[in-house]
Amino acid sequence: MSYLIDLHLAHLRASAKSGRTVEARADLLRRLHHELPYGLAYAATDELDAWLGGNPAWSRWTRATYAMHIRGFYRWASAAGHLDGDPTADMAKPRNPKCLPNPVTDDELVQALARSADPWHTAILLAAHAGLRVSEIARLDRADVTEEIIRLVGKGGDPEAVYTHPVIWAHVRDRPPGRLVRGPSGQTITGRWLSQHQAAHFRRIEMPGVHMHRFRHWFGTALLDAGNSMREVQESMRHQSVSSTQIYTKVRSGQRRLAIRSLPTPVTKEPDESPR
Repeated sequence: MSYLIDLHLAHLRASAKSGRTVEARADLLRRLHHELPYGLAYAATDELDAWLGGNPAWSRWTRATYAMHIRGFYRWASAAGHLDGDPTADMAKPRNPKCLPNPVTDDELVQALARSADPWHTAILLAAHAGLRVSEIARLDRADVTEEIIRLVGKGGDPEAVYTHPVIWAHVRDRPPGRLVRGPSGQTITGRWLSQHQAAHFRRIEMPGVHMHRFRHWFGTALLDAGNSMREVQESMRHQSVSSTQIYTKVRSGQRRLAIRSLPTPVTKEPDESPR
């Protein structure tokens, strides 16, 4: 079975799946093979259901992600003729949890920038004013940024481009060649490094509820607040589906509160409770 897992991972790499996706799939498949009663090759649907439901500590996102990886493996293995049948055809489908963006406030953005030295200051600027993800931030070179365009490797490894905000250009234009965001000792870092160290940084600057993706959320909601169309925001956020962008319309509770309060108040007459 180890050979079959390796074959599947090679297929993912040939399909240009990201290294992070391949690594996550590998970790899950090896763990699943070890924990199933008869391993991956002889797994039954009820065994897969039991495994997915067996840990109450898993979040709905975790369960849904695991189910996606399991289905991906078995669909490939059965279609390629490596296994007889697909036990995930009737496997339970964990419902993806509803998710709302959680942007930082304008004040939190100002505080985070004021309290953060590099690499965090530059990373926050790129997330908040270009909507970049941590994996994209970590791969960005100075040569990728011009006064007009930021060229980057996006989600899934596809080349993408976003417009350069003046505040970003002013911050990076005099930087030397090489990676824009480096570790404390000048070392090359990855998106995983940023993800793993962000909690400690934001605790250190007394902003424990903040994480890097909330600055990308701020980018999306700020674009909508500025009156940009849904299509413009979708392209700026680089969402494949507009449904991913539409959730940003539900974020600003203050705006929703104002909208509700703007409804006209009808003139009502107290009910006549006198006996008839």
